[in-house]
Amino acid sequence: MPLRADDVAFLLTPEGARVATEAARGLAEDTAPLALLERLRREVGTEGARAALWLAEGRRSAAPKFPDAHRLYFDRESAEQATSEVVARHTARRFEGARRVADLGCGAGADTLALAGAAPVLAVDRDAGRVALTAANAAARGLQGRVEAVEGDVGALALPAEVDAVWLDPARRDASGRVLDPERWSPSLSETLRIASGVTRAGIKVAPGIDLAAAPAGAEVEFISLDGRLVEAVLWLGEAVTAPRRATVLPPGDSLEGEADAGRTPVGEPGRYLYDLDPSVGRASLVDVLAERLGAWLLSPDVAYLSADQPQDSPFARRFRIEAWLPFSERRLLERLRECGAARVEVMRRASPVETNPLEVRLNRALKAHKAQRAEKPQQARSAGGTQKGDRVLTVALTRAAGQHVAIIAERER
Repeated sequence: MPLRADDVAFLLTPEGARVATEAARGLAEDTAPLALLERLRREVGTEGARAALWLAEGRRSAAPKFPDAHRLYFDRESAEQATSEVVARHTARRFEGARRVADLGCGAGADTLALAGAAPVLAVDRDAGRVALTAANAAARGLQGRVEAVEGDVGALALPAEVDAVWLDPARRDASGRVLDPERWSPSLSETLRIASGVTRAGIKVAPGIDLAAAPAGAEVEFISLDGRLVEAVLWLGEAVTAPRRATVLPPGDSLEGEADAGRTPVGEPGRYLYDLDPSVGRASLVDVLAERLGAWLLSPDVAYLSADQPQDSPFARRFRIEAWLPFSERRLLERLRECGAARVEVMRRASPVETNPLEVRLNRALKAHKAQRAEKPQQARSAGGTQKGDRVLTVALTRAAGQHVAIIAERER
């Protein structure tokens, strides 16, 4: 349940801080939530106990995103919706030099905290509880002088004259779940574009799966991945635009930029190396740009696997050395894996109808049984590299190549 403004006010008192610490200790000790709530209720009443428990749960949910989550203010819902700090700091850099940034739809203030490092921030949300959380988080970071948090309707808000930049995060969920239609977001995409048109630079957080046709002419579309997972997409407008398309991987923070794919990359059979592209590259439609950088070609049009004969290091792709490839047949695939000395396999796919998890289980079960049989024959020779044959961890990539469904056997190069 969300924390209300009066809940936050209580949690900011010495008694509220004490009982929140006790709640966090109880969760760490795996105390049953109902038992913990009852214990706290006897100390501070139902409302105070509930607020303390929700804060403790929120801080635990926020811990993977914020190094100082233990002193910030979240409930579980706002923590789950909050932008990870590493992502927020990346996007906030676009606002360096602004007179004042309006963070519209600030939630619990995750982006506000990062924006405050670039410029003074006016943080606005229509939920009084979220506004209270933002103010509390600003205070926890010592940013009171950089952040003003106010309750208001983003669509009806008249921005102060000193605001020359906006960051908009429209609500993309309703009571029924995720909302896919941008015109049903709150505020709608067209409304956020109208607001953005009134300032010199703006960023609009959108769903990573957004139809790129919805991006207005002249906008930059950036897709951001964190630890290999696509987490955010942003429409940049006005002076914030730096390229037509951008793919960013965090960490380390490298970006790939350029024009959208135009079918320039050739298509061919697998070579010596396979490149599994970061999801930001495909969504940003920058496969042509990366392929040229890697000296690579596509295995199949519109499938984000590249191949090359020379190895190149890249933060935008995982590289595998190809051992073999063959038209897909589970029986033949297992035979080749044994020939390659595989003890275990990981299966991935792009544009393949085969379910990877069941196949991976079957292959690993068969390889384990094969290894057990081999263990009964100690006279087996060791491989040239000194590894007992059958000790390798290999990857199977299921995809399309040479106009057919294939399995590529490869070894990850780290």
